[in-house]
Amino acid sequence: MDITSAFFEYLNTSLSFEPALIQSIILRTVIVAIILLFLIKWIGSKGFTQLTAYQLIIILSLGNIVAEPMINIDTPILSMVTVVLIIILVFKGLDYVSAKNKRMESIINPEVIELVKDGKIDKQGMLKARIGAKEYESFMRLAGIRRIEEIEMSNLEISGQISFIRKENYSKQM
Repeated sequence: MDITSAFFEYLNTSLSFEPALIQSIILRTVIVAIILLFLIKWIGSKGFTQLTAYQLIIILSLGNIVAEPMINIDTPILSMVTVVLIIILVFKGLDYVSAKNKRMESIINPEVIELVKDGKIDKQGMLKARIGAKEYESFMRLAGIRRIEEIEMSNLEISGQISFIRKENYSKQM
């Protein structure tokens, strides 16, 4: 018995290594990765840059659905593709409906929350957004803002990002 066959025998008996299983997993993973590449292109950039709560749930669900056929040989890839296509169609449908119908948009997308207006903190908005003073100050520093008085308006946007609009002539006021 040579070293190579002894090594594979060890892997097969000690670690339950089955070359056919590994090859199947590799092939299934490559197929699923190619399918995902096309699906991600179809979803478009909005699917990953401006996630709302329901979109995040969909993306997390897709991750779980896609992983199943790569590992479980009993799960057909076609089943995964069917489920993913249905979820993406629902995702696209909800985006379309929310763009056309204001009532549906208010149900699907959260409201923008005002955090600062005219250099003054909106305490109700901060509570609603669940953002503390230190966390907000951190966002200000990241945006290059030193003082709250520099801000004309600041909102927690639908995407979860904080936007800042500076006062036009703040440096001249000081």
